[in-house]
Amino acid sequence: MGKEKVRADDLHRVLDAEVSKLRTAPDWSRWLDVATLLPTYGFGNLVLINLQMPQASWVARARQWQQFGRRVDARRGIRILTPLRSPAASEIRNHAGADGAADDRVIGFRVDLVYDVTATAGPPVHLPRPPVAADATLARRLWDGLAHDVAVDGYAVDVRPTGDGSEGFTDYGANRIVIADHLDDFRAVARLAHEVGHVRMHSPTDPDAAVACMGTREVEAESVAYVVLARYGLSFDAESFDYIAHWARQADPNEPGSVIKATGARVVDTARRLIDATDKYLGARRTPTGWARSRALDSSRMAPDVDGPAL
Repeated sequence: MGKEKVRADDLHRVLDAEVSKLRTAPDWSRWLDVATLLPTYGFGNLVLINLQMPQASWVARARQWQQFGRRVDARRGIRILTPLRSPAASEIRNHAGADGAADDRVIGFRVDLVYDVTATAGPPVHLPRPPVAADATLARRLWDGLAHDVAVDGYAVDVRPTGDGSEGFTDYGANRIVIADHLDDFRAVARLAHEVGHVRMHSPTDPDAAVACMGTREVEAESVAYVVLARYGLSFDAESFDYIAHWARQADPNEPGSVIKATGARVVDTARRLIDATDKYLGARRTPTGWARSRALDSSRMAPDVDGPAL
């Protein structure tokens, strides 16, 4: 994209073209890695940011950088899409409270600019530190945080033999998550995050419930686990990602890109909520991996407005 004026429709076409190129597991993992670095952006904007600046690591709007005395290089802006909502919907949302029950319909989009820290100049800032090496103590603490959070939904977590050789499953009828007792700390917390993802995204009454371990539902749960664990410096190999392009074509042979975008939006939104909850449980601003920024640059003040479900 050049310097010429870009309309929202143009940016949507660029996004659709980029998503349609998805072929391999590394492609999908790359976008999830960006979601870990930039947790307040929606999936569509994560794809756009990665396309324009693959090395971006700390992104905010110009006014947010200016709050900390840093000026932006206007030539190096990254274009994103900001949802537009009707004044009536915004008014309803403002009075809806924390339950998010307000009408959140999007009536259009506008093109906005954000800037990576490398496109700014001014007083020194402390960049977020990368995750530390995998740590069993951290894995166990994250397990406790996830178990505490899913208990809010009325689900208990059992560690015992699964009876079928699997690593775990969710018993919706009994409101229970079962994790195999032979897993090490890292694989156990990965499986718990996977099952919590199912609880948050998938109802047992869905028509596709009978094939919950295949296709879109499995990719969604595994993707949520990938993002949540990566947030805390933990990682695992997600086998279901190998079939990313295949399941999207199966779900909608005519528009597999629409399936991918919808799945990405659900994954990012669910992972964001889980990360927020586990951050609070584990100590919010001083997470074990040191991702919290220094007091001189409060990350909550730097965070851009959340895109919302449309992107």
